[in-house]
Amino acid sequence: MIDTVKIYTMINKNTYDIIKDKSIIKTSYKTSTGEVFYNIINDHLIGSYDSSLSVRVDNGSKYNFCNGYYIEIEGSYHKIVMGYNSHNGFYNLYSICNNLIKFTENAYKIKLPSIQHWFINRVDVAICFDLEKQENVLKYLSNLHMCDYPRRTLKNYGDYGGTGIYFSGTSTTLKIYNKYAEFKKHDLKKFKNTDFNLINYLNYINGFIRFEVEIKKKKLFNLFGKKYIRIRNLFYNDLKKVWCDEFMKLLKLYENDLKKVRSREDVENRLLNLYGKTKGRRLYNFYLSIVLDGLDIVKKRSSKNVYYTNIRELKKASIDFSQKLDVDFEENTINFNPFEWKEVI
Repeated sequence: MIDTVKIYTMINKNTYDIIKDKSIIKTSYKTSTGEVFYNIINDHLIGSYDSSLSVRVDNGSKYNFCNGYYIEIEGSYHKIVMGYNSHNGFYNLYSICNNLIKFTENAYKIKLPSIQHWFINRVDVAICFDLEKQENVLKYLSNLHMCDYPRRTLKNYGDYGGTGIYFSGTSTTLKIYNKYAEFKKHDLKKFKNTDFNLINYLNYINGFIRFEVEIKKKKLFNLFGKKYIRIRNLFYNDLKKVWCDEFMKLLKLYENDLKKVRSREDVENRLLNLYGKTKGRRLYNFYLSIVLDGLDIVKKRSSKNVYYTNIRELKKASIDFSQKLDVDFEENTINFNPFEWKEVI
């Protein structure tokens, strides 16, 4: 489904003034001279359950609108309408953006350009899967933490990644998180004093894991080869393909890394094939001692020369001995593949 979007278009001065007069203006300036560096003119329109829509206006230089001003609208139509974004989502980008434009027009009592003249800056595609219980979600997220991701830096949501993880980039940001924990932390308070059935909802999403890709302007430019991407030219199938491609690359790294560090049989075979029976067996026993006792203990009881020679040989064989996995890891793996499971809709 489509979650947060950021769209923009050119507006005239009259529309700019109307929105500016109702907005919060943040100004950066030098107190000694009064020189103004920049203004941020932003407003938040409140939808259902305190979910908000950001509306920003400024002169058109940001988007090379030389003879006018711009307006940016950013937010989740799903959250504005439903108050949550775990399921019952929307997939038609054109319809979503059209509704956000109308919502903004009604709020300010203005007329904005028709949707044919709007462009997309960012769009998030999110898919939730039901792993049935929290224990499975936590195990899966824990497994993701144990792997290496070249060219992607893993960051945590929540303590020790209990809420989720994300990988930020210049063209996309990937997020995998515990929807139940994320909702309780960020959205639960929005439903206070409403008739929303929180108990039923929390029971329903208990076990949900959410895979989300934030598709940025740079990625859209790479896809279409042009700077301005009109909303009418972008469809859900295009966005879903980005979701698939990005997570396929990430999870391929994950699966390869798990295979590398999980399979002691593969490690043994690799060492025996590379170094021969005698040396390979010696290195394999050294590797097992690291897995069972840890690097610090093995280092203390080995001579300096033997320790560093064996470490160098393991690295040459591309053997992972980071101790990110314990000997019980295989018992904690979850048989889950987002490309084979059905989306919760």
